[in-house]
Amino acid sequence: MKPEGALVALPTPFEPQGSINKETLRLMVDFLIERGVDGIFAASTVGEFVHCLPRQRHELISLTVEYADGRIPVLGGATDMSAAKVIEHCKEIRRAGASFAVIAPPFYYGMGQEDIVAFYGEIADAIEIPFVLYHIPQCSNRMTADTMLHIVRTCGAVALKNSNLDVIEMLNLLNGLSGSDVPYLVGPDELLFTGLVHGAGGSMSGLTGVLPEAVRRMIDAARSGDFGLARRIQFEFLELLNLAADLPFPAFLKLMLSVRGFEMGPPLQAQSMATRRRMDERRPAILQKIEAIIQMLETANN
Repeated sequence: MKPEGALVALPTPFEPQGSINKETLRLMVDFLIERGVDGIFAASTVGEFVHCLPRQRHELISLTVEYADGRIPVLGGATDMSAAKVIEHCKEIRRAGASFAVIAPPFYYGMGQEDIVAFYGEIADAIEIPFVLYHIPQCSNRMTADTMLHIVRTCGAVALKNSNLDVIEMLNLLNGLSGSDVPYLVGPDELLFTGLVHGAGGSMSGLTGVLPEAVRRMIDAARSGDFGLARRIQFEFLELLNLAADLPFPAFLKLMLSVRGFEMGPPLQAQSMATRRRMDERRPAILQKIEAIIQMLETANN
């Protein structure tokens, strides 16, 4: 089993006091599975793992596994500042029953490419769960395409998720992975169509959590050669994302989920009154666009 298709980078619903909103999480997992996703990535960047204590992070993964109940695989986020911490997270992820760990390079301190390779080598030698190599240079150490391909070959990564917006890097990685059984997973929703056309194995993104039926339909359309529909959905995604371009990440995704009826709780990141007003003002347009996308899918299916 490989992680591919429509994979959700899951936003985390929180109670006002900061604990996980278990009822909303359960509803979200059912909602996503009913709409055809292929896997759920808990304790993701979108899921604000950096704001969670280790026990809360592990609880989130364990709950997601419990609520998925074997219907689809769950991936657990294991990214941290040191190999030792990542290894401990991987033990907990495996103990929770998740199928894969997802590991990005350390953040905060800069690292050279050789040191990043050594970091993954140390982890690969110690863990007993398959892992997805995760590149998110906006938030952690940047890897070159050559470094990523080397880690895939030498450390046994079962998939590569890339959240970089660099299209040339994406194409180089897709070329480097061609002929292998390691799927490339598109992180930026803006690039999903481009990735699928050039052989990506699927998506792992926040928007998949908001509009799972649309991402599912887009992937299926591209796989069946209906590039016209896949392109149309991509442009709809762009228009939705443009509405949120000046809103904070990942709060704008939680706003979108609240529009779809989920109680996501207060933001964990500080927000000014101006930011809160801007988000409130944008809500009607986001709701209208999401409804328009759902209507478009219903029309396309008829």
